This record gives sequence, C-alpha cells and structure tokens, in this order.
Amino acid sequence: MPMSDETIETSPRIGVFICDCGGKISGVLDTELLCQEVADSPQVVYAIHEAYPCSRDGQERIRKAIHDQKLDRVLVAGCAPRLVEKLFRQAVQPAGLQPAFLHVADIREQVAYVHAADPLAQPKAAGLIEMGAARLAAATPAPTHVGRVVKSALVVGSGLSALTVALALADGGMRIILVERSGVLGGSIPDLQEATRRMVVEKSQAVLSHPMIDALFNAHISEVSGHPGDYTVVVRHGDQSATYAIGAIIVDNGSQPRTLGTERWFDRQKVKTQAEFEAELELATQPGKMLAIKDVVMILCAEETQMESCSRVCCSLAIRQAFRVKQLNPAANVTILFRELYLGGMGGSAEAEFLEARKQDVTFFRYRRERRPVIGEKTIDMLDTLTGEPLRLPFDRAVLTMPLIPHDDAKALATLLGLPQDEAGFLAEPRLRLRPGRYADPGIYVLGSAQQPADTAEALFQAYLTSARAARFLSQGQITVDTPVAAIDPALCTGCGICPQVCPTQAIHLEKRDGVLSLSEVDELRCIGCGNCVVVCPVKAIRLPGWDDLEIPAQISAALQARQNGGPKVVALACEWSAFGAADMAGVKRIPYPAEVRLLRMNCSARFDPYHILWAFLNGADGVFLGACPPGECHYGTGNLYASERVEKLKTELKAHGLDPHRLHLEYLTVDDGAKFAKAIADFVQELVLCPGSN
Repeated sequence: MPMSDETIETSPRIGVFICDCGGKISGVLDTELLCQEVADSPQVVYAIHEAYPCSRDGQERIRKAIHDQKLDRVLVAGCAPRLVEKLFRQAVQPAGLQPAFLHVADIREQVAYVHAADPLAQPKAAGLIEMGAARLAAATPAPTHVGRVVKSALVVGSGLSALTVALALADGGMRIILVERSGVLGGSIPDLQEATRRMVVEKSQAVLSHPMIDALFNAHISEVSGHPGDYTVVVRHGDQSATYAIGAIIVDNGSQPRTLGTERWFDRQKVKTQAEFEAELELATQPGKMLAIKDVVMILCAEETQMESCSRVCCSLAIRQAFRVKQLNPAANVTILFRELYLGGMGGSAEAEFLEARKQDVTFFRYRRERRPVIGEKTIDMLDTLTGEPLRLPFDRAVLTMPLIPHDDAKALATLLGLPQDEAGFLAEPRLRLRPGRYADPGIYVLGSAQQPADTAEALFQAYLTSARAARFLSQGQITVDTPVAAIDPALCTGCGICPQVCPTQAIHLEKRDGVLSLSEVDELRCIGCGNCVVVCPVKAIRLPGWDDLEIPAQISAALQARQNGGPKVVALACEWSAFGAADMAGVKRIPYPAEVRLLRMNCSARFDPYHILWAFLNGADGVFLGACPPGECHYGTGNLYASERVEKLKTELKAHGLDPHRLHLEYLTVDDGAKFAKAIADFVQELVLCPGSN
C-alpha cells in the first residue's frame, strides 16, 4: 500500500510501466533497454514493460505492483494521455494511489509513430520518461473540494425565454426568484405575432399564480457572492432589499432599440422608429380610432452599425407591421427598402409572410450599401439597384428600423456575474464546450435577447435547452472538484491585489483581516486551474498542484540533462488543449519533426511563466518553443493573450541582456493541426541552428 504522506514527501517510490503496445512501440523502441535506463533514475524503484498495461489484466498487475513494491507514484509510458490517463487514474485508485500521483508519458504518438527511422527516438523516449519521473517526484496531491447545491434559481428578466425557463424549473420543484426591472412581465420588445403575444400573456399569468415562483417588480441585482451551486444574491426592489440563497442564475434581460436621438433634423411627427410606429398602430386599433396615413416607407438597416451587425428580427417585424397597415387602411401604400432581407432560411414562416406581403401589394426595393436612402421633407430618394434609376418616394410616415442594443443594465450584470460581453455589449455565456470539463459548471446561463436578438422560435428553443441544463445542474446532490485548483499560502501573501485582476472566473478575492494586510483567498469551486494567478504573483505565494513551481522546473531540468548528439536542445511548453494535442496528431499522421524537442504538457498557456523560460535557458536550452491556442479559442478565456504579452516583454529583456530573442518562439496551434505543429517545430529548430549563441 502507499506510504504515509510524510514518507511520500521525503522519499517517493516511483514505479514505471512501459507499454509495448502490441509491437507498435516495441517495434521501434527497445523497451527492455528503456526499463534498464529508467531503473537507474533516482527514486524509481520498479520498472517493467508490458504488452498492454491498459488491459484488465495489465491494470490488475499495476495494482499488484503498487502493493508488492510499496509504490506511491506510478508512471505509465505509452500512448497519448488524453486517451488513457483517466483510465489509469481510475485503475490505481482501488490500490490507494491518489490521481495526482499517476502520470502518463507519451512515447507512442510523440516518439514511436513520428521518429520511427530516427536514431534519436530511443534517447527521446528515455528523456520523456525521465521528465515524467521528475514530475512525479515533485508532485503534490490536489485536495478534493465539495460544495452544496441550493435547489433554487434566480431568473433575471421576464421575456418569453425567461418565463418559459422559470415555469419549467418551478414545475420541477425548484424555488424561483424572478427579477423584473419594470412593473410588468413580458419583456419590452414587441413581437407582432399574435400567437406569441398570447403565449407571453398566458405564461405571465402562470408565473404570477405559481406557488414556487416569487416575482419581484421594479427590482435589480445589487450584489452577488458565493460559488457555483450556492450563490448569495442581494436584490433591491423599490426601497427594500432582500438576500437569497441561489443555486443557478438565468439571465434574459432582453434588448432594446436604439433611439433616434435629438441630433437628427427629421420631422419627428413623420419619421418614427419601428418601436414608435408599433405604438401608433396599437393606438389605431382602439375603438373610434383610425390610421390616417396613406404612404408608408420602411427603411431597414437604417443605422450604419446595422451594416456590420444584423439584429435578425427587424425584417420580419417590418413585414408584419406592413400587414397591419394594410389591415387598418387597405388603400395605404407600403414600401419596404432593404439592403439585405433576413428571413431566417428558406421554407420558414418569415418567407411565407414575405410572399403574402407581395400578394398584398407591399413593394420591396433593394438599396446599395454605399447609396443609402435619403430622407427629405416629403420624399425619400434612393437608387433602384435593378434598373439603376433614381426613385423618389412620397411618404406620410417613414419608419426606421433601429439596431437592437443591450439594455442599460447589461454592463452591471456582466460585472456582477463575471460574464463576458461581445463588441455590441450583449452578454455572452462562457464557452463551456471549450472549458475543461473537470471543473465545476458555474451554473449561470444566458439566453434570449440578452445574448443576441432572438425570434419566437429561437427564444423557445433556447428556453427548453436552458431549462434542461439548469435542471440537471440543480439536481446534483453536491458539487465535487477533485482536480487541481490554485492555493494561496497566507504566510507569503502580501495582499497586493494583482491576482484577483487576472482571474477569468472571479475566483479570487481580497479578504480583510484584523491586524494584518488584506490577503487573497481562492474560491475553490470557482477556480478553473488556469494558473494565471500563479504567474503574476510577485512573491510566489500561489501554487497549482500538477503545474507548480517545483514540478515544471524539475521536468525542464530533466529534459536538458542529456545532450542529443550535437543537435539543438529545445524545450517546448505545450498547452494540452492545442499544441500538445497537435503533437499527438502529428504522430498519428506520421509527420516527422526534429527529435531534439522535449515537450512538457501544460494545462494552459496562461501558465507559461517567464521564470520557467529563463530556467530553461540557464540550464542550457538553445531554444524554448511555446504552443498555445489561437486567440479567441483559449479554453480558459484569455490565457493565450496573457502568454503573448509576457513573451513579447521577455523577448525585449532577453535582447537587452545579449540573448537572441529568436531563441524564444510562441506559436498558435489548433489541436488537430499536426502538420502545422511539425512545420513550426522544424522551422524553429532550423532557425536555432543559425542563431548566434546557441550551442
């Protein structure tokens, strides 16, 4: 059985299991020789090669060796970690081995497959095993963190999506707090479909009468704290405030049309926005009222910003308004001027409405982007793109479709909930499909027009999907995180406040303490283990098990101990979500690259620490290659952007101290681009050969 924690810390006993992989590895590498070589490594007390360690029998033999040899750490040298690491970690747990003490070194995809004819394949495999052993010798376990899940949800907004989600979760037995900034339910953007209006009214009545839903009007969120599954939310409504324990938060605060403003010269009695014209049409439907206008001209994409960002619902709304004008005044002339007509795809309801509008003599003219319609006092001038002839259209009412923009509270919500915003300011739900699944789901969901204008069908689809996701999240008994998260040593922390600023999930906050400086604290259930805080800490008070300041330098030192027959010594820090996977893909496709390179699997490019790069140079590296996700695709948010900034600063410092900055290179790679990885590595090694000062 594994030894005590104290013994593990002082004298780890490492067992190495080298996979023959049915000849795929042993046909290229001498696995018996690898066993002999690795047996001479410090702290390696047991080494053996097997045909298939991943088989049931192989796993059982590993567990038996752990018991018989009193192993407390295990290194498996075989295929890609993403394929087998989880399997082996589960296999060794019954033997009492913690997951952090199991490491997989890839000598199949990154050696046997890609260097089959290279004499450096054998020393590279030995080097990767040595690096893995060094990592294990310095490894520390990651403690398990557990948090409760409160069976309640906060719904922000009351549009169609929000009402649908609130009812679905409440029917499932969840307590719902619905926060609406106005005095009524239903959202603020009109949908001119009668069926949608009836649906909103019905759902609003159901929400108000549901025993599991508390609707707060004229209310807004003022504070949010806590962690996934157990948030503490302060809501102000009127002159009062209330505090709620919330498990999940759903945001559908909607959108609003941009106003025309006061700087326009338009006659505002004749020129209306789409929302203002809707109010006019509503008034005309009342008893004793009528629509006393004859010529209506609607201009779609009336704002320059709409040329780049489509609001997606304006075209359909304009066509429906045209119908209503014809219903209220059959003699009216309705003309729609458009640049692009977005109808949501062929065969949909919007296309049917367009065809029906044509039958009702609604006229459509297309205008060019560079020749937008010009509004005069009584006419609108435009160029007909079909005939090339100028047109002059009389109007009693000009209706401008203004872009839909986020509500005024979008920025405040983004700050409180830690949500990103796009260029237009709409809220964006974190890209959880990219985020590593080994960390806790934040339990915050954005849907409806809060993230982009949505029509009825899309709003309902998002609502049903979000209802299922939120229900699944809230149905958990508890949230358990047993993977590495950042830990702060209070004896070293100076309370400088830098780490909270770079945390992508707001997992770090400063805690005031009596008699001492404020100290940083980590919410373990919010932390996603990117390591950005570890890099920025000026006193190195933060550690990240698995990727801390002992394990990474230990691997670098092991990688640089041996000389590779005169070739450049290259250390590559490779993000496991991009460059490391690309290296595996290069192996799968048998795309060769220089065998001098030693890859270190990193959790994220945010963890690329200038100190580690300098450590590599000080220990004899001729070059350091960094592989990161492309901008916008970082699994942890913006880790690659921080990496890029740090690399540029470090290059400047290297040059100032007489080192050629070309010896440090950052490359953006996707996980499936093995060819680009191989070429980038080959080009870098070739450049190193020509660099002055390299060995």
